[in-house]
Amino acid sequence: MLCSVIIPLYNKGPYVEATLASVLAQTHGDWEVLVVDDGSSDDGAQRVLACADARVRLIRQANGGVSRARNHGIAKARGELVCFLDADDLYAPDYLRTQVGLAQAFPDECFFATGYTSFAPGSTPDMATSPVAPAQAQRIDEFFTHFNHHWPFFCTNSVAVRRAALAALQPCFPEGEQFGEDLDLWFRLAERHRLVLAAAPLVAYRREVGGSLTAILGRDVVLPVFLRLEARARAWPASNGARRPALLLASNARVAVVRELLEGGRRGAALAELARAARDGVTRHWWTTAAMCVLFTPGMTRRWSLWRKSRTPA
Repeated sequence: MLCSVIIPLYNKGPYVEATLASVLAQTHGDWEVLVVDDGSSDDGAQRVLACADARVRLIRQANGGVSRARNHGIAKARGELVCFLDADDLYAPDYLRTQVGLAQAFPDECFFATGYTSFAPGSTPDMATSPVAPAQAQRIDEFFTHFNHHWPFFCTNSVAVRRAALAALQPCFPEGEQFGEDLDLWFRLAERHRLVLAAAPLVAYRREVGGSLTAILGRDVVLPVFLRLEARARAWPASNGARRPALLLASNARVAVVRELLEGGRRGAALAELARAARDGVTRHWWTTAAMCVLFTPGMTRRWSLWRKSRTPA
């Protein structure tokens, strides 16, 4: 089974060689890599061209963002199974072998993921050292319920999708958006297909690379991915079991925004967003945040957020 690995590249020259090396080291050898250079200004493209393996292709485009780069790669992909890898992250040697095993063991499914780990620059990632047997994987029948209780349990780098399923959703990633564009695709896939999850960490995500959106982007507005999910879910019939958990997911996204607004001293805006979050039901997070709106100063909210983040595994 041919796997197409899509690597968007933008000014990640110091890391892309190690990323490519992690693909070259795969125990499953039937793959192609499509590195989509998104108008980089560093030497990353030259480093890719220096790779002697003919299975690695460089595609160039004018700067248009990571979504356009991934969509471009998908359009050029030839593999039955499309995988994603950022230009500063790594696969464990048995990652593709595991994904192919899942695709072969679950021929009626289209959407597959493994677990992942994160690592700091200069450290060695603690990834699984053997392939995961399909018998160890689970079908996620209630994706949005699982997402609400267990996120994050996979990441973009740990996803594989049958190319035919992606073709039906192109443009797969919403272009022009800077955050949450990957979640948009996973949500739309989950509305149509079951996720098959092998939880072992076979991918390593590099934390806090300079310029990383996850490190620099504040979230004091509701991201479009959640607004779109909310609109779609409201249109689903009440008999759809995914409707309520999808709406609660969007509500919790609004609650997270409320806390950001409180930290910034914008209590009025926070209360208005909290009211919008209550339209589709309230959760423990909603009630905790409502109490914060009444009792906390901006400084208290910031200290509480820092304390909570300190208790969350990296």
